[in-house]
Amino acid sequence: MLLHDTRLALRSLKRNPILSLLMIVTIAVGIAASMIAMTVYSARAGHPIPWKEDKLFAVTMDTRDEGPPPPGLPLRNYEYPPFTLGYQDAMAVYRSDIPRRSVVMYRTGQLVMPERANIKPFYVPVRVTTADFFAMFDVPFRYGGGWPRAADTTAEPVVVISKYLNDKLFGGVNSLGREITLGGRQFKIIGVLDAWMPHPRFYDLSGGGFDLPEDAFVPFEWVRAGKMFPQSISCVRRTSRVVNFESLFTEECLWLQSWVELADSAAHARFQDYVDNYVRDQKQRGRMPRPLNNRIVNVSTWLDMNNVVGDDTRMQVIVAVAFLVVCVLNTVGLILAKFLSAAPIAGLRRALGATRLDIVRQHLTEVVIMGLIGGALGLILSFGGLRLLHALIFSRGLETSDNPARLTLAQSFTHMDFSMLLLAVVLSVLTGILAGIYPAWRIGRLAPATFLKTQ
Repeated sequence: MLLHDTRLALRSLKRNPILSLLMIVTIAVGIAASMIAMTVYSARAGHPIPWKEDKLFAVTMDTRDEGPPPPGLPLRNYEYPPFTLGYQDAMAVYRSDIPRRSVVMYRTGQLVMPERANIKPFYVPVRVTTADFFAMFDVPFRYGGGWPRAADTTAEPVVVISKYLNDKLFGGVNSLGREITLGGRQFKIIGVLDAWMPHPRFYDLSGGGFDLPEDAFVPFEWVRAGKMFPQSISCVRRTSRVVNFESLFTEECLWLQSWVELADSAAHARFQDYVDNYVRDQKQRGRMPRPLNNRIVNVSTWLDMNNVVGDDTRMQVIVAVAFLVVCVLNTVGLILAKFLSAAPIAGLRRALGATRLDIVRQHLTEVVIMGLIGGALGLILSFGGLRLLHALIFSRGLETSDNPARLTLAQSFTHMDFSMLLLAVVLSVLTGILAGIYPAWRIGRLAPATFLKTQ
């Protein structure tokens, strides 16, 4: 029966090829727009470390002066505490013995002086962090490992480098024990990362969070020993100014990210009390005038607070789905016109013994086939649109970088995985059914005698 309906459907499509093509293209354009928007949304909305969703927490405190929000700042952002901490508060968090692991860190940049004469000096992003960083965030190693906690307080000249930096400087061989020059200082390599690219880079969402991890990691005490200025500083008191390097440690300026790993909900409650009590103590000392607004949030909440997915991305999905609905409605009219023009044939089939259900099923088979053809064409258009998007957004960055991981990052935004392909197939069938169910029902309801009189 299905083979017979398929044969009749293909014959019907060939009978009026221009109208059939117009309907298929309408479906294809709607599906392509939806799939492009959903692919970009899926790339931005992924969870970078789901197996630690209830273990990892970002720590924030509201250390700002009282006053209205700055002009142009979205109100939802002003309701949240700042996403970074000052030195004094970050150290108070780090000293707590409640977390299983605790990390204080920031991002900077340093000049690398290669030993090989054929490689020019170049800047790399550097993360100055505490020892728990690698275990907390499940960072994979190709060679070696991280440093012990003692190295954080002694400014031990050790470094962990990325796979990219190891490939560039040492040809990818085991470089443990060798030295590299960062910012004019010699650091001994104790670890080389394997391929690692959390998406998004949740531990530091500055700049949107869709960037590569750093290429070098050094112990936290190098913030003082190396006078490594952070890339981002925000002063929250009107009288605070960073006039020299020591101002980072004395002024009310924010530049450190703080994360903790907690064993369970009870540890989370104890740690929340610890932070709240610390802030109450600081209020008595004349700091933190705002109402208590400390948040210890998991990764999902942290991504939402930072609006990582983006309101624009959500709106693009809504607009694309609305456009697909418009395409379906237009297709309904075209299918109805096509079916009505061929209604005498349906009438003859009814007169020869076909039931209403047979007529409806045969016409639904035709629209499902149109949906599948439209979906296939829509996928081709989607791939083309994603390629164009890739070229427009990422081509310049790829031209200026020799890091292959950057290409992988770019492709992650414009790559349609198996789940997206499956969604496209389901969407094609569903679009065909939604567009054809009313016209098919309408044809099935027509009395055959009306058409027999005209034949």
